[in-house]
Amino acid sequence: MFYVPKNAIYKSVSRRKFLELGGGGAASLGLGSLVVGLSTVISRRPVQAQSSDDAKWRQYEGSKLVFMSENTPPSFAIRDKIEEFYKLTGIEVEVITDGLPSVQQKVGIDLQSGNSDFPVSYVQDKPIGAPFADFYADLTPMIGDETLPQDPEGYGDGVWFENFQDACGRFYDRDRLIALPYDAAVACTFYRQDIYEANTKDFEAEYGYRMEFNEDSTWKNVHDFAEFLKRKRDGGADVPYGYAQHQGSFAWTTQLDVQRMFYAHGQWLDWEIDDKLGSRTPPPSNWGDEQSVLLMQKFKEQADVSHPDNLANGTLELNTVYQSGNIAMQVQYHEFAASIEDEATSVAAGGKTAYAPCPKGEASWILNGGPAVNGTNCGVGGIGINGNASEDVQRAAYIFCVYATSANIQYDVLTGLGGTPTRRSVMDMPGVAEARSRPSSMPNALTFDAVYDHGIKDPNFVLGPKVPEANEYHKIVATETQGCLSEQTTPEEACNNIKSQIDNLH
Repeated sequence: MFYVPKNAIYKSVSRRKFLELGGGGAASLGLGSLVVGLSTVISRRPVQAQSSDDAKWRQYEGSKLVFMSENTPPSFAIRDKIEEFYKLTGIEVEVITDGLPSVQQKVGIDLQSGNSDFPVSYVQDKPIGAPFADFYADLTPMIGDETLPQDPEGYGDGVWFENFQDACGRFYDRDRLIALPYDAAVACTFYRQDIYEANTKDFEAEYGYRMEFNEDSTWKNVHDFAEFLKRKRDGGADVPYGYAQHQGSFAWTTQLDVQRMFYAHGQWLDWEIDDKLGSRTPPPSNWGDEQSVLLMQKFKEQADVSHPDNLANGTLELNTVYQSGNIAMQVQYHEFAASIEDEATSVAAGGKTAYAPCPKGEASWILNGGPAVNGTNCGVGGIGINGNASEDVQRAAYIFCVYATSANIQYDVLTGLGGTPTRRSVMDMPGVAEARSRPSSMPNALTFDAVYDHGIKDPNFVLGPKVPEANEYHKIVATETQGCLSEQTTPEEACNNIKSQIDNLH
């Protein structure tokens, strides 16, 4: 039963509207509370700028919010700590988690329909933010509002890691902010240094250089390693495949797999647009140019020497393949290091795995004159507020956002479930610096050199495509790429097909 203050907001609700909002059980909430969504209730105690911090945190005591999020470590941690938030604010939060495709669908329907069943939700940069940015509330007026609690570190770009605020918070307009960085999955290289060391003598005799991986290792080196191990395996040697790609059913994973390799070579982009902000009306795409055709050919050649189940490997499946010892390398998201280092479930644990930046571009594969970089992409998830919600629901949701994106919560996630922080200050908290080396009490920290010190920094970082039709684009790239890998089309045909289809999206 919610506490109802004397000055709580109240609005009568018709029986029809009551039933539409799922009001079968709402009668028990009391007359002082407004039911505004399937499970959302709002009560308010007005505060002034001069009010105490406690009053600002508790101004919506007796309210209830629904938070829809992906199945991620921060989401699980928030769910575990929700009682702590309730004690601080008096706001009850129902945390609903699901796979990203389902979250994308449910949140998208809610936003576009004009409803606010999920007043606060997970904003994954391209799948959710890019198509639905205009339906989220602008957080800018709430940041610095003296009647709301604020994080003492603030929310400027400098408190977050490079590019994170742009990644999940800004779409098409630099003056509008729709989400605060909440978690991050940044690509880096996982490789079996024990297997490399055991095979480097034979590899060097054939290829003329050592079998080792670092920030200067290229996509051609990845191909050489995979080709060598596949040949040994086909000859009966007890060795894993050298590599595997992300080509699973969720189209976004395929597009990211393609993007990081293409960007590494001359910083090739789908469109000539601002990669950080994106564009509502992008120009004709670069697909079909000689650079894209060459790289699609190289991508297929990589597939031909990799694990045979490429087309079935989504992100989770790929990580399982690596954990089971069936591949010696994967380009994976750094949040998976904790599972790799779990000796109960992973044969790659126990110091066998090393972490490095994403592979660098091969200079001889660059036709556009651009630089060779460690093309690094990511999924940065933020927390945003449904723009359809009332002002008071938005304010209550903002209080939750402040709590959920704080450094203390991120630190708790890192030390507990193995999250990946978005605030820089977490790096200075107890034990984090030490955890970046073995033995580590925070296994994800083993990736921090590769990710935070290198991968997310310009010129390596690539974000796009941020376009309203991002999800349609992902499907087109995935379908045509997979068609090329299965030899239904040539690399040139695949690239031209992508161009013709995505140019017709806008």
